[in-house]
This record gives sequence, structure tokens and C-alpha cells, in this order.
Amino acid sequence: MKQRRIVFTFAAGFLLLALGAQPVACRAQTASPNLPPGVQDVVRLVKAGLNEEVVKAQIKHVGATYPLTADQIIYLHDQGVSQTEIAALMGSGTSATPTVPAPMTATPNPPPATAAAPSPQLAPPPDASSAPPTLGTVPGLDSFQAQLAPYGAWMEVPGYGLCWRPSVEAVDPDWRPYFDGGYWAYTADGWSWVSDYPWGDVAFHYGRWYRDNLGWMWVPGYDWAPAWVCWRQADGYCGWAPLPPGAVFRRGVGLWYGGRLAVDVDFGLGPDAFVFVGYDHFWDHHLHGYLLPRARLAFEFRRSVIMNGYRVDHGRFVVEGLGREHMAAMTHRDIVVERRPGRDFGSRGRVENSHRGYSDDRKGRSDH
Repeated sequence: MKQRRIVFTFAAGFLLLALGAQPVACRAQTASPNLPPGVQDVVRLVKAGLNEEVVKAQIKHVGATYPLTADQIIYLHDQGVSQTEIAALMGSGTSATPTVPAPMTATPNPPPATAAAPSPQLAPPPDASSAPPTLGTVPGLDSFQAQLAPYGAWMEVPGYGLCWRPSVEAVDPDWRPYFDGGYWAYTADGWSWVSDYPWGDVAFHYGRWYRDNLGWMWVPGYDWAPAWVCWRQADGYCGWAPLPPGAVFRRGVGLWYGGRLAVDVDFGLGPDAFVFVGYDHFWDHHLHGYLLPRARLAFEFRRSVIMNGYRVDHGRFVVEGLGREHMAAMTHRDIVVERRPGRDFGSRGRVENSHRGYSDDRKGRSDH
């Protein structure tokens, strides 16, 4: 073990030089170093079993780089963080990740390598079939791609990585998320968007949305919520908008935006991101006919106030929005807490079903 640490210390020093970092003296033994918060987040993602592509996508999304020392690199390696992930943290990019050469050994006949122990399974597979993942499985980018590909197009977006655009936008240029093809229901997790689309269980409960000049684009995310939206209220109207990719959920803490806890912040969303409908039509399943006219949108938006109501309750991310009692009074309707079938916000912050699918998010990552 001591020889292995000395070898990796040499490799870490080479990596620092390859990335242009400040060289430091290397030691064979190192205690747990002080890590920047962003690097600590990466360690937690790796410990949670997320695969390398997901971790790299998160590093790219945050956009921060760190001048890691040799001790920090060695510590990250011991925690299971891969060389590619370390390089991404140091800002080397993805196109030219430096390769650390393997040091020569004086042993004439090295013993055969011991096979790495299998990665821990998140849940036992329900069967041994090789069928593609179904809606409701523990998510990963691969499963998202398989589930959403029949209903839209995946494309690489600078700054966000792989994103997905639904095909419905091609036939309805006015389409928008959390408005068409669904309705609101109040659940134990707060306001939940119940979608009529076969892909709605993914795109409206994971990830974030943003709009470009062609329409709305979905950015993958790996924590479940009843709906990722921002809420507003005005006299006679309630409004909501999809949260942007900059709204980041930190497990056990809550939703963050712009470096602070997002209690009641506007997430940088302007009037065009919102839809407003009268309270008397909030429960309708077809809202187009009751949408606030565009000519009045900016006026009502300026009069509105933010009513997000986010909270974390025993590990569950709850979206209270305008509140159950307030909406009952404004819509003149008794609101029953619905139990959405197959939805349970588990300890990992993800959907867990009674027939949950299996996904090994650490496939391809060697144990250290």
C-alpha cells in the first residue's frame, strides 16, 4: 500500500505539471486535506455512486476550476474520484485530458492483477432482461436518453452538455413546459405537475428548462421533485415558470441560486418565462383559453410577488408554491392531498417504485 501511494504521488505530481498547476512537495502519506466546497460536492457525488459522465457534467455545469495540490489529488484518488474527473476539476477540458504515464517497476515478473470487486448495486435488478430502462427507474444520463429519444431530439449545447428538445414543439411553436398536456395536483410533496405525455415523468420531475430562439430545451438533472418551478401571485391571477439550469438542488440543504439559498428569489426569470391564469381556471386541464393575454403580461408581472415555498422535509423536497389553504380559498375548492402512484422521494432524492428498475451508476468506474 505504501509503495502504491508513492507511485500515485509521482503520478499526481506529473498531472499537476501537465495541467500547469503550481508544483508542490509531495509526501507519501497525506491526511484529509481541506477541499473547496465544489470539490467536496464532487466527492459526495462519487460516493453516492454516480457515474463518471454524470460527475463530469456537473463539474462542467458549475464551471469552476481549482488549483489542486498533490495532496488533494492523492486524497481525491483515494476517495474514488477518477483521473478524468480530477482533470476536469483542474480545468483541463474534455478534449485533451493529460495521461499520466505508468512508472516502470523493477519486478521482473509482476504478479497478475487482482480483479476489482464489483461495484455496489443500488437495487437488485427485477430480472435479467436487457430491455431498455423504463420510466421510474433510478435515473442516469443513459436511461434519460433511452426514455426521451423516441419523443424528441438530443443535442450537444455549449455550457450544458447533452440536452433534449421535445418533438411537440415542431407542431406547436407556442408549446411550453408545465402548461400544455397536464394539470396541477396537490400531493404530500406539494404541488405536482401531472403530465399527459409519456415522457412527462422524466422531463417535469427531473432537470431544468431554458428557452432559446427555437423553443424550450430540457437540461438533465438527477434529483426528483414534484415540479421544478417558480411561483408568483397577483390580484386574481397565479403564475409559474420552469426553473432555469442555474437553480441547483443540494441534498439535505435545499435549492440554491446565485450562491445563496433560494427561499424566495426570482431566479433571473422575466415576464416571458411565466404563464398567468385566473384562479377560477387553475384546475382546468386545458389552460390555453385562459392564459393572461401577452399585452397584460408585463403589467401583471410587475404587480406580482414571489411565492415559491420550497422546503426540505426529512429528505423530501417539498414545493408548496402558493400553499394549499391559499389555493383552496382562491379557487373555492376543497383540496385533497393526492397520492401519486409509484412516487416516493427516497433517501437518495430519487423516484422509488414498488417495481423499481435497476441502474448501476458506477458501471465502468474501478474501485480504489
